[in-house]
Amino acid sequence: MKRIVFKQLLLLLAIALLGAVNVDAKKKKTNTTIPAGLTGQARELYTKAVKGDEKAQMLLAYSYQEGENAPKDQQKAIYWYTKAAEKGNVIAQYNLGDIYDSGNGVNQDFVKAAYWFRKAADQGDAMAQCSLGNCYFNGDGMQVDYNQAAYWFRKAAMQGNAVGQRCLGICYDEGKGLPQDYELAIEWYEKAAAQCDAVAQFNLGRSYANGEGVKKDLKKAAEWFKKAAATDPNVLTDLRNAAQNGDKDAKKILKEMEK
Repeated sequence: MKRIVFKQLLLLLAIALLGAVNVDAKKKKTNTTIPAGLTGQARELYTKAVKGDEKAQMLLAYSYQEGENAPKDQQKAIYWYTKAAEKGNVIAQYNLGDIYDSGNGVNQDFVKAAYWFRKAADQGDAMAQCSLGNCYFNGDGMQVDYNQAAYWFRKAAMQGNAVGQRCLGICYDEGKGLPQDYELAIEWYEKAAAQCDAVAQFNLGRSYANGEGVKKDLKKAAEWFKKAAATDPNVLTDLRNAAQNGDKDAKKILKEMEK
């Protein structure tokens, strides 16, 4: 009888010890000790992030990336962006795609960039749709496919995204992925130019200078080149080089821009 009681006591003790171990394990899993260097809102974000809050993970990643209330640390930014992206956070997916696209803190990897851009694009993110369109247009991480490029540019353009509008205009302008149509190119360039997209403004200037989709008008060309030059000084450099090489229209446009 004593042996049975003794065994029962050992069993109860073992169960109690096992319970204590499990409690300790749970405490370790939810350990929210805040790393040194985090201040302000980043401290609260970290506490939520380690518990699996995907929005907090994305914002914490941004804090590390930009050095806001956290030491600037691209590797930690990538770590937390990945955590949030894997949970479906669209901003984290786009930012992670952009990191792989530029090679900022990682080996440049267009395949991974396109993967994350598509994840965000499928959720309707306009900038991701533009970026995925560019991947198809330039063959970055995939084979060139102008039809797919135009498809994704249109998706972004229909949301009012200036880059998407400009890129869709280029597809019409160059006849890539869509039938060449200078007039439709002008329509989309104008939408993007109205949002101060310098490339669209430059392309409108070129269209008026060449009479493509519109009546040739060097005065209007000068107006659009001038607007583009306010953002990108290289526009003036290109025009001056063209004028020096004997381009009479470039000389006239430069004179108009000086008025």
